Amino acid sequence: KLSQMAAAEKVLATAKKPMNCRELVEAMAKKRLWSSPGGKTPEATLYAALLRHIRTKGKEARFKKVGPGQFALNR
Repeated sequence: KLSQMAAAEKVLATAKKPMNCRELVEAMAKKRLWSSPGGKTPEATLYAALLRHIRTKGKEARFKKVGPGQFALNR
């Protein structure tokens, strides 16, 4: 079972465009990579985690914010 961040990374690796957190959570559930353990706002949790990761890792971050609420892999 993957963590929320690892599942988001797998989804973005195959995505053809940046995605917002709602799209990511839906895609992770559809691909059976990750599902919310009962949280009411998994999109908000993922959004906060992605921003925190980008802020703490800087240029080394696995993700990048490419627009309002849109994330992509940092390649």
